[in-house]
Amino acid sequence: MKTEKDFKKWIDKQVKYYQPILGLELHRVDIMRAKNDDYMFIACTHPYLDPTIWYSQKAFNDWKIGKLEKDRICHELCHIITDPLFCKATSRYVSVDEIKDEREKLTDIISAIIRKLLNKKNKPNPRLLKKQL
Repeated sequence: MKTEKDFKKWIDKQVKYYQPILGLELHRVDIMRAKNDDYMFIACTHPYLDPTIWYSQKAFNDWKIGKLEKDRICHELCHIITDPLFCKATSRYVSVDEIKDEREKLTDIISAIIRKLLNKKNKPNPRLLKKQL
């Protein structure tokens, strides 16, 4: 029988898989059960490197029957990349320079992801892109 401990191990395995792809190797991601009914979300404490993935009983039950997709964890991890810009853009006292700075950081991360998807000859890696050219 699958337990919550197994579920947390599964989430952790997905986190460790996606972290180097997304350039998030320095982040230490905690995994906790939510006290509300939100299916799954990540809470980032910008600028710190300690986000928490929160999951609900429904997410756990869906995982037990094979309905929770691995890319859901990837989606939650991508919030680590986009949240600093979101936080500054929605702040009451944000400057244009702060937005520009976060835009550049986000652009750098996206371009690093693309570089990782390319092989050494600067051609798309067919194993990852699967005939999408």
